[in-house]
Amino acid sequence: MLANHEHRVYPDHSLVWVGKYRNLKNISHWHFDHEIAVCESGEALISLDQETYTLQKGQCIYLRGQSIHSIISAPGTTLYVSLFSDELIRRITDNYCLESPVFADEFEVLETLDRIRKAEIKKGRFYDEISNALMQQLIAGIFSAREIREETVLTSAATERYKKLLYDIDENAESYNFSRAADYMHMSEAYFSRFFKRISGMTFSIYLNHIRVNRAIDLIRNSEMSMTEIAMNCGFGTIRNFNRVFKQITGYSPRELPDSYVLNLRSNSGNDSDFDPTINTSELMMEL
Repeated sequence: MLANHEHRVYPDHSLVWVGKYRNLKNISHWHFDHEIAVCESGEALISLDQETYTLQKGQCIYLRGQSIHSIISAPGTTLYVSLFSDELIRRITDNYCLESPVFADEFEVLETLDRIRKAEIKKGRFYDEISNALMQQLIAGIFSAREIREETVLTSAATERYKKLLYDIDENAESYNFSRAADYMHMSEAYFSRFFKRISGMTFSIYLNHIRVNRAIDLIRNSEMSMTEIAMNCGFGTIRNFNRVFKQITGYSPRELPDSYVLNLRSNSGNDSDFDPTINTSELMMEL
């Protein structure tokens, strides 16, 4: 399995999922599903494969299936994010690509995603069929009006190796370092630093610390190790550094972590359905 592969399970017969987020931040990840996001307020930095885009109020971005991407929102930003199965409108999405993934919301994307989200929350009669139909119409409308090119879903060698790198980090986080990652990618350290930041939306050290803290949380709850043993097991050189990084990421010291706390950063190579790329400071808004 490849680390950071998000697998979306859709309810009932729906092939669409929509979430409304405040302060959305997620780490670099990929999925077979296609994704569209629209900014309701504020702005967000979107890393898509090896390009970076700024999404502002009233703008949308289309994230093609299998692309590597991350989202870092400015404080107070609200985004609507939708994932939909490639089964929904495969003739278009698997064979064509938008010339520019970012575009103004001239297609009532915000209104359509809000209708789908509310239908999913209420779960009224045939809500799943309604959601599918709304998304089909939306995507067909966008692709019929925007500049497109014929392009089947392909990924570069660097992108494929990057996916495998994430898996290697997940399996060996306690001993991983920047030099090892650069060597794995067959890149100079200077080039790898720029490459990783561009494709993941964060520095390598920040990403590695999130993976290590996630492992530490699991050990705190499911082992008899001392805090010092946990710190060493997860790759932190000193207990002081462990405490500092742990609190920086979670907001709590290791000994004060509430039982109900969820980091929402699970990269379990044994079960892709366990992976959620969304960082815990993100707020999924459930009100209608």
